[in-house]
Amino acid sequence: MLQFLNSDFQQFTQQDKQDKQDENTETEVPNTSQRQLRVKSFEEKPANKPLNLIFQMLLQKKTQKRQQIKVDPKSIPLSINLSVQVQELPIIRKIMEKNEWKKAHNFDGDILWCGPDNVQQAKQFTYDFAMVFMNLCISRIPGAKLISTKKETTSIMAKMRQYFPSIFNFYPKTYTMPEDLHEFIEDFEKKDGISYIAKPDKGTQGQGIFIVSQIEDLFNNGVKDVSYIKKNYIIQEYISNPLLLDDKKFDFRLYVLITSLKPLIAYINEEGLARLCTENYQDITSSNLSNVYMHLTNYSLNKNSQNFIIHPPDFQKMNLGTKRTYTSAKKTLMKMGIDVPKLKLRIEQTIVRFLYGIAPFLLNSTREVYQDKWEKANCFHVIGFDILIDKDLKPWIIEINANPSLEITQVVQNANGSKRVETSSLDAFVKTKVIEDAFIIAVKTPQEQIEQIGKGKYCNSYKMIIDGQPPIENLDLFYKLVDLYSNLCGLRYGNLNQMRFCRLANNPQLINELLIKSDYDLIYKKIQLKSLQTDLNFLGFIEAIESISEKLLKRKASNYTLQKAVTYVVNMALKAPQQQQRPLTAKR
Repeated sequence: MLQFLNSDFQQFTQQDKQDKQDENTETEVPNTSQRQLRVKSFEEKPANKPLNLIFQMLLQKKTQKRQQIKVDPKSIPLSINLSVQVQELPIIRKIMEKNEWKKAHNFDGDILWCGPDNVQQAKQFTYDFAMVFMNLCISRIPGAKLISTKKETTSIMAKMRQYFPSIFNFYPKTYTMPEDLHEFIEDFEKKDGISYIAKPDKGTQGQGIFIVSQIEDLFNNGVKDVSYIKKNYIIQEYISNPLLLDDKKFDFRLYVLITSLKPLIAYINEEGLARLCTENYQDITSSNLSNVYMHLTNYSLNKNSQNFIIHPPDFQKMNLGTKRTYTSAKKTLMKMGIDVPKLKLRIEQTIVRFLYGIAPFLLNSTREVYQDKWEKANCFHVIGFDILIDKDLKPWIIEINANPSLEITQVVQNANGSKRVETSSLDAFVKTKVIEDAFIIAVKTPQEQIEQIGKGKYCNSYKMIIDGQPPIENLDLFYKLVDLYSNLCGLRYGNLNQMRFCRLANNPQLINELLIKSDYDLIYKKIQLKSLQTDLNFLGFIEAIESISEKLLKRKASNYTLQKAVTYVVNMALKAPQQQQRPLTAKR
């Protein structure tokens, strides 16, 4: 099942063989006389017409290991609209000055840079916002909130693991507080040699993280009462057998670019960061439990350690810096005897799994914002993945950040003990690649990306890892759930009322002696009361479909599984006549 997810990495291996066959060949990219945006042609904007010709990109002769499209950023006269960003980011200004990209105003430009937190904090990514900037490529996907909080991510990953346990096994078991308190207490009391880390739900730059030594740690003032529990925390299993780098625990911060949700297109940047602890690792014990410099890799914590080592000027070579480039860390691992190519493929495989799991939920959020114009959504997003490697070379996704830090400064201590702020050449090098090349790729249409770049190939620093092909076999189930939800909602996507939901009961295939039409009303009301929402949102809809599936099939099928049952219900519902599912409603 799912060839590209198998442990032998068949698909990646086949790609590597193909690369070797193409080693000394040149490939011509098809000519495109007009650059067509996903929303609107540049023919209506004469000033931008040179872009249509510049994107006749040439494939350079293939290097020994990969085929790459090289694009000179200065050859592309992009204009960046900064009108909605909340805080000024030096890296964006530096990139614009370096490449002579212009600043756009009002509703003009090629790219709308939203800034790291602007849309989430101001809650302004609404239908009206999307329509106003429809002609620009927006640097944020509406569903970013799903990966900007750990609770949301945990909820979705738990759901995917429930359906596909053998595929979504890369995310440590995680509990949300206070919802999963009783389950956590039961597991904690069993112990079984497992330790746990408590993290605030939203990013706090490493602050507030602690290792749970006793249940009382989860309660304010140590009072073991549910009313005193520390809210908005998640508890995550501690990976107790980490791979070490220079005898220290470390993780990778890797950058992934999503440029389209349907078709799903995604890239991974060739560069990233390795963040090390500042004290040599020891197995976790009661005596070293509180030593965050030994057990937590967060840069924001370890930069305060007296053992923190600033990277050398030549940071691409092997070095002892506490923060290193992904390239430098891989060189050190290779010297240690680690099979780095195999590790790299496993990391890509893990990220592909995650993206296929989260994409339907991001698509749902996009459709909620753009409504009937969702296919014209012109958005991209750079996501930060924090990945820890264990001794078996298994990658674990510890955290996903919808707003990865783009800070390029660091605090340096002077000889007299005073401190100064200066530009970090390492951060500037990595993050410039990440943002600059994201802009270059994002302004191209999905079809242009697929045809001119292609899976397994690089465009500057980004490698395409998903090329728009649908997920194999049953992983398309959640895309079908989005389609069914859309059919039932009608023209007002995201507002599924009781009457529309109960149209499912008009399908004779979805009724039996254990599930009658009145049960649909009860299922809807039960979930509605639980969620405290007027209408059923997408997650509530999934829960409702699961209830229908259980009542319809659990007692009948000897080989019942939730995945098979939900698949049956969704397929039967989608095959039903359109008039049974999609009521006529007035336009917006």
